[in-house]
Amino acid sequence: MSLGKKVFTSASLLLVRKIWGNIVNLFVMAFLARLLTKEDFGLLAISSVFIGIINTMATAGISEYIVYYDGEDKEKVLNAAFWLNLFLTVAVIGVVMITGPLWADFYKNEKVYSLILLLLVAFFFEMGITIPQSILRKQLEYKSIVFYSSISMTAISLGKLGAAWAGFGVYSLALPQAFVSPFLMIAFFVKTRWRPALNLGISYYRQIFHYTKHIVGGRVLTKLVNEGDNLFVGKLIGLEGLGIYSLAFQLANLVTRNVVSLVNDVFQPLFSKVKGEPDRLRAVYMRMIQFLSFISFPLITALIISADSIVFFIYGEKWIDAVLPFQILCVFALGRSISSPSSSLFSAMGRPDIGFKFTLYFTPVFLLSVYYGSFYNVIGVALATTIVRVAGSVVSLSLSLSLIQLKLRDLYSSIKSNLNVTLIMLIIFSWVFINFFDEQRMLLLIGLPVIVYVHLLIQRFFYQTQLILFFSEIGKYVPNKFLTKILYKFFFMKPVV
Repeated sequence: MSLGKKVFTSASLLLVRKIWGNIVNLFVMAFLARLLTKEDFGLLAISSVFIGIINTMATAGISEYIVYYDGEDKEKVLNAAFWLNLFLTVAVIGVVMITGPLWADFYKNEKVYSLILLLLVAFFFEMGITIPQSILRKQLEYKSIVFYSSISMTAISLGKLGAAWAGFGVYSLALPQAFVSPFLMIAFFVKTRWRPALNLGISYYRQIFHYTKHIVGGRVLTKLVNEGDNLFVGKLIGLEGLGIYSLAFQLANLVTRNVVSLVNDVFQPLFSKVKGEPDRLRAVYMRMIQFLSFISFPLITALIISADSIVFFIYGEKWIDAVLPFQILCVFALGRSISSPSSSLFSAMGRPDIGFKFTLYFTPVFLLSVYYGSFYNVIGVALATTIVRVAGSVVSLSLSLSLIQLKLRDLYSSIKSNLNVTLIMLIIFSWVFINFFDEQRMLLLIGLPVIVYVHLLIQRFFYQTQLILFFSEIGKYVPNKFLTKILYKFFFMKPVV
């Protein structure tokens, strides 16, 4: 199988896993949102932030280095990376256990520390997966990753339902993950058949740190950006407000959360393989951006238009305050969906310092904006987050394009059909539903697939040339040509001969 087809197959498998995960999570969250309180979701969010920040400082970059490195001594480097990852994981656990009570006291809720301890159990075993999973990623062997992670995700989701039904309250959000994660780690080690040697490989730690230092710095700052809004909302607005904001953020990033992880999993190994071929690298990057916009823009547009119905029917009327923040944050999600490959490109090209420097300047601007936004409650934070992060996405894209000798106008030419149609859809549908279908929540929910299809059909009629070229390129990577034929029929177009 060619590299392009292997990448497409890998991406398809990951996408299937994400779709299945979202379906299961949708039903689980619909149940939990009615059973648990807004404060419970806020408690989980603030506990996860604490572990996430310290985890990022200690362990970021090791997986990327394994994927990147291809020297003759790669087996020794792999072994050294395992022990380094283990030492750092233990160090993180120690720091969290010592400082966790202070974190709980800062937010004036003793349940925070109990949740942190549960999350630490899952954290230890999830860090143990780093090496075997990186081996499979490097080989673009995603079948096992998808299989095992799908089973564990389903088990965790069902476990949350059972724990909540049994009366574990807020702890039902973390307990199943602590129970399932050890089995997932064992499964990955059995699959790869890789075992660490007793040699600690200390001599390799310096070169690993040399590569990862900018990734670590960038990830820490990125974590502060990603979680800074939660920190301010939790402290200045309250844990109930954080529960509302957290739900809105999760919904707004429903598409991009899956796209970002898929992109990072698949395309960093791909970029590493073609980094010595500038023309091919540029072609792969631009085609990927176009593909991301083709997937994410219609879906996010539908989320914005149907936000009220989604929240009301899935999560219940008590969460209706999350609708407007959800819609505002969707605008940020549009930018994030196409800027997500930047970090993978920086790492694959051996230039993680670019991402670090960008985040170094961006972080204080973002945190300051969110701080002032918090004076206007959850909506103010959502507006501040969206405005600053959309601007940051543009700068990040500009830096990544510059690295491969392209400009923003090249990017616009690739996504203009999706971008322009998104703007048209938001204007037309917003006006129609506000004036004629106000409060028709069921109609809006049922109409979600129709909104997505109309978005794509408008592209077909106004940007048919670009759409045909796009499908022609995609056809080069699709192992089964039947899929591309279906797509052409779906848009009432004839394939290019």
